[in-house]
Formats: sequence, C-alpha cells, structure tokens
Amino acid sequence: MTYSFGNDRLKITVDTLGAELVSVLFDGKERLWQNNSGVGWAGHAPILFPFGGHVRMTVDGKDYPCPAHGVAMRSEFSLVEKTQNSAAFVLLSNEETKNCYPFDFKLFVKYTVAANRLKIVYELENIGKKELPFAFGSHESYALQGEVDEYEAVFEQDEVFDAWIHTVEGGVMTGEKRAFGQGKRFAFPKEFMQDYTVIFKGVSSREVLLQKRTGEKVAKLTFPEFENILFWHEADSKMVCMEPWHNLPDAEAEPPREFADKAGVKRLKAGEKRAYLHEIEYF
Repeated sequence: MTYSFGNDRLKITVDTLGAELVSVLFDGKERLWQNNSGVGWAGHAPILFPFGGHVRMTVDGKDYPCPAHGVAMRSEFSLVEKTQNSAAFVLLSNEETKNCYPFDFKLFVKYTVAANRLKIVYELENIGKKELPFAFGSHESYALQGEVDEYEAVFEQDEVFDAWIHTVEGGVMTGEKRAFGQGKRFAFPKEFMQDYTVIFKGVSSREVLLQKRTGEKVAKLTFPEFENILFWHEADSKMVCMEPWHNLPDAEAEPPREFADKAGVKRLKAGEKRAYLHEIEYF
C-alpha cells in the first residue's frame, strides 16, 4: 500500500513494502527514477538494513543466507503515523527476517517534508536480550535530464577520489582502487559506471551536491552519521543513486568472520535504541 504527503512544492509517496520512497514530485516534476522503459532496475530508493551490499551474515559461527542489501527492502512495514507533512513506518523482526538476520529488533522509519527538504530518519531499537549488530545504507535515486557524464558531485570538503573496485558478478571488494584525482568536484565517469559502483570509503564530507557540470543544481544530500558514499548508475539510464552507507561489501579475499566484527557495523545493547538521519534538499 502507498501513502502520500507533503506540501505545495514537494509531494512524497512511500510504499509499505520496504518503507520505500516510490515518488518524489518537486514543483510537479518527478525526481525519482521511475524506469519508464520497464527494462533494468525497477527500484526507487530501497532502505539497506542490516547492511548494504553483498555481505556474509555469520553469527556465533553460523552462516545465514542473506540477499544483497539485507531484509528491510523485502519486508512489509506498517504505517504507524501520518500527518499532512510526514509519515512513519515500523518493521518488527519476525520469522522471515530471522532466517537471514537472527536478531530481535524494531525498525522505525520516518519521512518529513519541510519546504524543499525531505528528512529521513531510521530509528533502530534492540528488543532482544543480546547485543544487536547492524548497519544502515540508503539508495535514493535521482532522475537526470541527460546522460550521467553531464553531471557531477560537489563535495563539502576536499576529497581523494579513489574508487574501490568490486567484482562485477559477486559485488565483493577486490582490494584494488581506481584513482579519479582529488578536490571537491567529482565528474561522473560514464564508462566506469556502466560496470562498477563508485565506492568512496571514509570521506570527510557530510554533504554532497548533485548538479549538472554547467552548474544547474539538482539536489543536495546531507548525511551527518555516515562515513562512506557510493554512486551507482543503471547502465544506459538517465539516473544516478547517491548512497551514504555505514558498512561496505565484503572483501573478496576476506576469511569468514562474525558480522558484528566487520568494518562499519554498529552495535546496540539490549533495550538500547539509536536514530540515524539524512536529508535531501531539491532544487
């Protein structure tokens, strides 16, 4: 089921499947990728939990079969709050989520619109008796008026643009990286992005502006509590995803180890809760 809310300029629609954004209308113009051709990626803005990417879930020495990006995007959430300018959804751990992620949790997701800004909050509560390891990632898409290499990401601070390479088939990190220079402006490399996600690890910036290389602004993403930023382009499409993540995909040569011990994975004690947010400003 979908629910819509917003203001005169910014109207949001969210599907209870995955609590996923499925439409962002700003000044009457659709800003999310809608896959109008029906070919390729059919998503819009999935929530990545309890990890982003391809990750082996090992808990107390036992492996659990987990698809890429975890369980949230494949789970039905319940609407728990709705106002003219906001909506909130909740997912409780259940038998299906525990087949992949054997923990008790309550995941609360809230979207709030103010002027031209969309605020997204993920609040996780550990409702079990043991420590809860987790990571979040977002995967919002941005519709482009042109080819991806007509656009660039402008970072808040100077960055070294070393893109970490992943395998095309398995999506795990090879340990290699491709150097794209340094500075504040990263022009999207179309040929590279036909096959690879651009993965920047441990960036200093907490804001990234998406704009045309001619200077026309599209959106600004603010991610105060995420240390990695990824850019993904569906081959031959007019879209790009800007994705703040806590963790990164597994390394190709990495020996099996506990999920809780992997880089970027956070932990909650029994009864503890914590919220993470990011915000998108549309132009």
